[in-house]
Amino acid sequence: MNRRGVLIASVSAAGLVTALAAFPEGPKPLRIDARTMADLKALRAEPKFLDLPGAPAVEERRRLEPLINQLIDRLIAGVQANPTDAWVLAQMDPTVKAFHLEDTEARERCLNYIETIFRILGIPNDRGAFRKYMIFW
Repeated sequence: MNRRGVLIASVSAAGLVTALAAFPEGPKPLRIDARTMADLKALRAEPKFLDLPGAPAVEERRRLEPLINQLIDRLIAGVQANPTDAWVLAQMDPTVKAFHLEDTEARERCLNYIETIFRILGIPNDRGAFRKYMIFW
């Protein structure tokens, strides 16, 4: 396994343990089908953060677009083998942690992408997983 694979596995395992601890009622199963995967891949392919205002927009886009794309890549690579909300939230945790202190404009757009992923996967909310970042759904 290469370094990237080891890193993804480590983040996945640590995040899943945290997510499972946050959900005493257990993870909720997700229905992942060909349409779900196609929607994730379409979201991955689209350019992101094109509507950020102001002079720092180019820099923010260069920094934030890979953050969201890497999350989507993790989901595409593993959600079929791990079809639960707890696993997905564990994959999202490092991404939410990375953007939660961004300025309001950038953070709102990051949250829009997270909400889009929730909608694609049929996850109604984060079940409190991201309260530690003071981000609520």
